[in-house]
Amino acid sequence: MLYGKPSGITSFSSLFTIKHALQTGKVGHTGTLDSFAEGLLVVCVGSLTRLVSHITAFDKEYEAIISFGTETDTLDPLGTIIKTAAKPTLSDFNKAIGEFTGSLMQSPPSYSAIHVNGKRASDLARSGKEFSIPERPINVYSATVIDVLLENELVCYAHVKFSVSKGTYIRCLARDIGYACGSAAHLIGLKRTRV
Repeated sequence: MLYGKPSGITSFSSLFTIKHALQTGKVGHTGTLDSFAEGLLVVCVGSLTRLVSHITAFDKEYEAIISFGTETDTLDPLGTIIKTAAKPTLSDFNKAIGEFTGSLMQSPPSYSAIHVNGKRASDLARSGKEFSIPERPINVYSATVIDVLLENELVCYAHVKFSVSKGTYIRCLARDIGYACGSAAHLIGLKRTRV
């Protein structure tokens, strides 16, 4: 079944309502959404939980709000600002966004559920440990700009619709688009609209 996860809670805790309503403890979801994000989770119940790994491999679509001029350690609105830079011009932004389609290599975020030497990267990052996560291949099928908010002819925010392969971190796309247009960036909003 499809479930619309609200912003502000983890994917795991959002399943409580379903567990309670169906009076079952065997519930699984595919494709974790960060707590600040909202949108579609595919939820499997009972014996269908064995399908979770297959569904996780599906392509996904998101709508993202990218904030320019600052980067946070988590690449989202919940993190601490670690970098500031001038906001990009619309021309620089448009040129940069055009570079983010097709087959790409992506450096996953240090605040993620990826395991490094048996431990979650996010746990290692919170404890201040040094580690690296190898780049991974991803596909960005499309990056469509829906709207931009300009101030003094500089891009403050961009609303972008992404269609991507499994394993793509939209937070990292925001970071990398920021770098590509000579700025810094992080996500302030994310909604998964299709799986």
